[in-house]
Amino acid sequence: MRRAQKVMGGLTAVAAGALLLAACGGGTSSSKTKTSSSSSSPSSSAAASGSTSSVPSSKIKQGGTATFAEAPSSPPNFIFPVTPTAYCSVYNISQFSNFLYRPLIWAGIGEHTGVNPKKSLFSSIKYSDHDTTVTVSLKPYKWSDGAPVSARDLTFMMNLVKANKTQWCQYTPGEMPDNVKSYQATGPRTVVFHLTGPVSPLWFTDNELGVLYPLPQQAWDKTSASGKVGNYDTTTSGAKAVWNFLVNQAKNEKTFATNPLWKVVDGPWLLKSFDTTGRAVFVPNPKYSGPDKAHLSQFIEVPFTSDSSEFNVLRAGNQIDVGYLPPQDWTARSSLDSLGFKMTPWIILGVNYMIPNLTNPQVGPILDQLYVRQALQHLIPQQQIISRIFHGQAVPTYGPVPLLPKSNLVSPFERKNPYPFSVSAAMKLLKDHGWKITPGGTDVCQNPGTGANQCGAKIAKGAKMSLTLLYSSGLASLTQQSEAIKSAASQAGVNISLTAQPFNTVISTVNPCPKACNWELGEYGGISYGTLPTGDGLFLKGASLNAGSYNNPTAARLIEATLHSANSQQAFFKYEDYLAKDLPWIWVPTPYYQLTEVKKGLQGVVPQNAYTSLSPEDWYYTK
Repeated sequence: MRRAQKVMGGLTAVAAGALLLAACGGGTSSSKTKTSSSSSSPSSSAAASGSTSSVPSSKIKQGGTATFAEAPSSPPNFIFPVTPTAYCSVYNISQFSNFLYRPLIWAGIGEHTGVNPKKSLFSSIKYSDHDTTVTVSLKPYKWSDGAPVSARDLTFMMNLVKANKTQWCQYTPGEMPDNVKSYQATGPRTVVFHLTGPVSPLWFTDNELGVLYPLPQQAWDKTSASGKVGNYDTTTSGAKAVWNFLVNQAKNEKTFATNPLWKVVDGPWLLKSFDTTGRAVFVPNPKYSGPDKAHLSQFIEVPFTSDSSEFNVLRAGNQIDVGYLPPQDWTARSSLDSLGFKMTPWIILGVNYMIPNLTNPQVGPILDQLYVRQALQHLIPQQQIISRIFHGQAVPTYGPVPLLPKSNLVSPFERKNPYPFSVSAAMKLLKDHGWKITPGGTDVCQNPGTGANQCGAKIAKGAKMSLTLLYSSGLASLTQQSEAIKSAASQAGVNISLTAQPFNTVISTVNPCPKACNWELGEYGGISYGTLPTGDGLFLKGASLNAGSYNNPTAARLIEATLHSANSQQAFFKYEDYLAKDLPWIWVPTPYYQLTEVKKGLQGVVPQNAYTSLSPEDWYYTK
């Protein structure tokens, strides 16, 4: 579980059914002790978690290989589970390093949202002292080198992120680790966190503890490959040196499968081989001490440069066991049925968008104007894109809280479209603010200044409404969507140039800039949320995923209320309604994460995790 991860744009949304507020059993502030534990939660059942423990062993064939198609042009390129911003993607975390390293809290109960106590590393989480003290106890797991997964492993991570927080992709100023006044191991498997103030246990468990991993201190607390393991992390300088060593090692794709560091795991899989194209071969960890041990003898991830190349391999019928049907090949789905594949839409908790870079030295002042963002939003033909490009396998996006799954966190206002597609509305907004409109050409600011009917602060006379959109290559549907937006915008004189780059290039480019950087509009697709779709990691000043450097005091106050309010639903309504109006991002349709095709005979792939995680240890062939 995590606050958010970047995900490529072909597909995103969430499973039906679960109410997010009820998912974890947390709640509002109280002086009473609250406990989350696997023994008390109905969600720990095998059926709910999607595990195979409820399947008769007589039906499960032990062994076999399953091959999984990676998302196009986005192979894993980082293995350390505590990820810098430039590597903060689903494809590095949920679908790669999490096979090897288990997070403290596992998100997803089958296809539903919420905490999965059975697959999580915690045995209990208790809140006390008016929700300012949190006691976390761990299950008796072991590392593959035989050492226990201990409280020291959790404080090891805390020490690393405390000293290197601005490099961590889950960091938001004022939150983890800033909101932890102190922490200490009080037993072999128990850590007590003393917080700087009261918190919502639901939010803190899901979105704060949910980003933590116990890390193998006995193997990783070192500053060089030849150096000895010590307690370097206990000083700031030592923690920085350890972090730098681990991050640099984690970038070396050639040694992912051979580096002794990555051989020490607590997850159900070991990485047997990896090549720099992104092909990864996993085998079961024979010393895995958790539930749902692997039935397969081998699990393989296969890279592709485009969704078209993946489809060509998929319809060959014998090289991919779990793949995806590209939207542009919707009419060919029956051919896959005849080959023994079954399609199941994979719906995740997320939203898709374009990010305006408010720090860009040329167009930042233009994008910083609310009326400009409103005009851009009016130029997104969402329903046309959904029907023509995604064949109905998508939902519109009107704000920061996903419309799916149906939940009590989606406000009545956000269910409607505040800025419906309208070229005339976009032109009126621009004309009313001093722009000369040239449909089919490029609008020009002819009335600079900050008064009524003027273009706005720092926008010079003669400035052109000309923007460049950087988007992820490899998905034909994302290219088609970008071209549809360019075409619609041109009708209002908004000139959008398109540039496509591989996903990993885009996510390393579309990042927060301390002063200024040159990208203008960025779209890698969207984000996959942690269990609560809060905006703290995305829209607060200094948040690592606030790529456009949006900074609005009213939005910040409303976001903070979602983290601490006694009435979570009303707090969410106020937050999302404001963001839906103020447009920190330009919302675009959110397609299903993928249209998964599973080969006949392979079981356990469905239901699919609402947070993009894979659990191939639950996959098996029938006898």
